[in-house]
Amino acid sequence: MGNQINGYHDFYTVISNERKIGGVIEAEEIRLRSGETFKFPVFTNIDYSGSTFYTICFITDNGTKMIIHVNDISTIKSPVHKRVQDIKNEYYREMKIKEKVNYLKRLCQADQGAYTKPFVEEAKLIIEDIGYKNVENLNDIKFSLLTQKESNFFKIA
Repeated sequence: MGNQINGYHDFYTVISNERKIGGVIEAEEIRLRSGETFKFPVFTNIDYSGSTFYTICFITDNGTKMIIHVNDISTIKSPVHKRVQDIKNEYYREMKIKEKVNYLKRLCQADQGAYTKPFVEEAKLIIEDIGYKNVENLNDIKFSLLTQKESNFFKIA
């Protein structure tokens, strides 16, 4: 995480593999050709046909969802792949944390205490992405995360 994004192919790779790698793409600023600027946009989708990218979707820091043709973008300043807990766009951070906590609850219900390797890996990725503090107070699921130095797994009791 914390990797710079160097082009639309990087946008597409991170967005399409979000479940496997976690995190989101947030930029410091996006400026459109019309002169409008938006601080801390989080990119949610990028559309392409063949090898041509044509639209990019993002959510602004005040919650406005925008779909922009790539020709209407003047600059995207400092796009970075970040953990959800580290993004500055508060609107999107809260929305995504809620979404991932709900997914984690469903994942735990489906696993029913079997602790399979795919379950452990996916649950660990979600917890690292949204931050342990966002799951430690859940009433229906108790997490006991061991330190990385002691073990590479965690126990859900």
